[in-house]
Amino acid sequence: MYEMWAEHDPAVSPPAVVWHVVAKDDASSSLCGRFLEPSQRVMPSLDAPAPETPDRYCDPCLLTVRTAIAAAAR
Repeated sequence: MYEMWAEHDPAVSPPAVVWHVVAKDDASSSLCGRFLEPSQRVMPSLDAPAPETPDRYCDPCLLTVRTAIAAAAR
């Protein structure tokens, strides 16, 4: 099983949140190979005001998921 992990992306300006896909049994790295630091994790709240910038999604992580789903469907 997999879950989404949000973190602040310091590589963009203005700062934004980027979502990665991680395995539930090993959340130390994402499917794209990025090592994730628990202190950088963002826990979104449903009660929080809308962010000023839209969230981003890690393209390499999503490509890995898409490829796995396509292979399973064959």
